[in-house]
Amino acid sequence: MPTPAPEEYPPALFLTCEGGVEATELTRGPWSHGVMHGGPICGLMSWLIERELDREDLICSRYTVEILSGVPVDKLGVSANVVKNGKRTAVAEASITHEGKLLARATSQWLSRPKDLTGDQISVPPIPSERANPGAHPDMEYPRPGFNADAVELRVISGSTEESGPGLVWARLDHALIAGESASKFQQVATLSDLGAAVGFEYVEGEQSFINTDVTLQLLRLPQSEWILLDSAVARSSTNLACCRTTLIDEIGVIGWVLQSQMIAPEEIQP
Repeated sequence: MPTPAPEEYPPALFLTCEGGVEATELTRGPWSHGVMHGGPICGLMSWLIERELDREDLICSRYTVEILSGVPVDKLGVSANVVKNGKRTAVAEASITHEGKLLARATSQWLSRPKDLTGDQISVPPIPSERANPGAHPDMEYPRPGFNADAVELRVISGSTEESGPGLVWARLDHALIAGESASKFQQVATLSDLGAAVGFEYVEGEQSFINTDVTLQLLRLPQSEWILLDSAVARSSTNLACCRTTLIDEIGVIGWVLQSQMIAPEEIQP
């Protein structure tokens, strides 16, 4: 039975607090309602890295997140470190801990910002006027508030985050990532990047569901606006491993790609 939308929402996905951050209910994922969705994990560490590096002349060209364990919706320890800070390139990393245990880590490569854009523009489908309502799906028990149903706004071209098969979905972050701050374009894309696994997920009757263990975001440039089109599909050649591939598009063309390694989900979070 779908849970109705809440009347009030937390001020952001994360609140800053002494010693780290506190995750709000807007970060909750569909697998276990006390565990964060991968999107907020990616978004949080992109914020940490960007704040630590503080370089407006560079753009993140590659951002890789490894989710080592479920991240609870709780107070979290966070850290970031600049590994290299050169004239035209930089490397930075971040991590999330809970009660001293490392739960997720990220690495990033930064290069000089693109100048004279020469890539071919492509025909891009317009953003539909109707907002999708994942929380109303009869077969899904999304937490409310939660990331899929409340933290992001989705406009569907084809497929959906609840239907098996490739999908084409416009998405935008619908709440602040960090309370009292406006998310940068990089932070917005990073937070949305994990949605590819939901947009393109494959489910075969009688088989177990898959879950992704990482997210690799490759960017050519930053988007023109807050809206990102995710063109996602899953490829696999065995019964236990897969990869979700997503092309990221804005109003004028391709901005990058996302790859997500997938494995059979643990039995305790199988639907």
